[in-house]
Amino acid sequence: MLFIESRILEYQLDVAARLRLLEELQRQGLTPLVRSTRLNCYEQVLMNTGHARAMERSLLADGEDESLPVPGDLFCFEDYVFALIFDGTEEVSGEMRVAIIYEARTREPLHKLDSFCRTISDAVLSLQEQTGAERPVTALALTGWRQQATATGPTAFTRYVARQDVDARYTMMRRETAAERTRAAELLEDADVRQFLQHTHQAHAEGCAAKLLPGERLATTGLSVDQLMGAGLLRPEVLVTCRQTGHSLFRLPTPDALAVVTVSHAACAECGAAVADEKIEETLAPTPLAAALLENGAWLVNRLHSILRELGLPESEIALDAPAGDGEATMMANVCGEPFLFVLRDGPLSPAFARRAIDSAVETQALHLTVIATGQIQNEGRARLLEFARRRARGGNEVEIIIIEDMSAAFAMLRDAFERVSRRVLADQLSVLDAALGLNVSRLIINRAQLLQQTDRQSFADLPEAPLPPSQQAEQRDVALASSAGGDSIQS
Repeated sequence: MLFIESRILEYQLDVAARLRLLEELQRQGLTPLVRSTRLNCYEQVLMNTGHARAMERSLLADGEDESLPVPGDLFCFEDYVFALIFDGTEEVSGEMRVAIIYEARTREPLHKLDSFCRTISDAVLSLQEQTGAERPVTALALTGWRQQATATGPTAFTRYVARQDVDARYTMMRRETAAERTRAAELLEDADVRQFLQHTHQAHAEGCAAKLLPGERLATTGLSVDQLMGAGLLRPEVLVTCRQTGHSLFRLPTPDALAVVTVSHAACAECGAAVADEKIEETLAPTPLAAALLENGAWLVNRLHSILRELGLPESEIALDAPAGDGEATMMANVCGEPFLFVLRDGPLSPAFARRAIDSAVETQALHLTVIATGQIQNEGRARLLEFARRRARGGNEVEIIIIEDMSAAFAMLRDAFERVSRRVLADQLSVLDAALGLNVSRLIINRAQLLQQTDRQSFADLPEAPLPPSQQAEQRDVALASSAGGDSIQS
């Protein structure tokens, strides 16, 4: 999946200045794809006589609209592409638009985009100096790069972020990115794991012993108690209860702690018997991490945050809202300039929950509403969401409704939704270059990324295996010799 981020500068260049800018960028090692392709075509037509630039100037001079042949250009790198687009004509004031189209694996894409904007500004300054323009006026005009707005996207996302407390937001971000919470939330995707932990919590609160012991497995998932303990969701306990009254006397973390108590000759406060003579059981107790994740559906927020990061969204494009305290939560993500509102509930999709989700979508003006519920999807709740989408479509303000019933399917469903948005936004922003290159530029960039990723995967698969250390090689030779000797004795 590809992402796009754009910057706009209110500054107009005529056709001659555009060509000089592209030539200056090429001298700096930034090869313009569209212009290079056209010049190569001219070279082929002229039988490689070296008059390609003369042909270019001649065609521009003969054209009725001189701005059409130079709408912009592309600059390709290993895992990202820069787009430089000139809007407007000499009669109509326009702007320069710069975009970076990048993959999830691209490092620091926004830093690269800002650096490219500065490179363009410096190149224009250098060219304007050669034409005698006043440097202070030109420099001031070239410092106003701003983020491009797509529909209501950045506005809705910025407004959603602005209403949150800054300190609380960053605290939640740090908490949700903790490795132990991420691993635990992944296990909690399974409904049977959540049910077992809730049963364990209830048993612990009532002073009862959990029935599963370390080493045993949950019937449907195959997860063992040891795995849950390794993920920090369970911890062992030693429970001491009075044999006569059944009251809980001690909850100790380890048998060593029990040994300390018994050596001290402690006695039961209920019957007076020695603690060593009372009922002693090894039990399981939920950890504070498990309690925190299960409370108010916090695990849903953590899991969705992890999925969004796996899909390539940066932290700056994800906003978490404070939990409502009733098992529901909201999040928003900015995907290629379009806002995705997520309304989550660790429970059924009821008509009342659907109504609250619709209210949140209206308030935030989100273009995409994703409802995630772990319980039953009630027909009336689904019908309310679909009717809301139909009303918006009739009014000319379409909204996409995505209902996720199983959290394990969230990754694939969100990936498909993000890819649809990515393809549409790329086609919208890059279509101005289609005529200049004679190709569908957005499809060209998408297919390029897919083919390069396939090549990288194939290259990785073809890598030779690392040689074994000498000690392991000697061990394998000994095993092979022993097997050979054994085979000879059997044949004789």
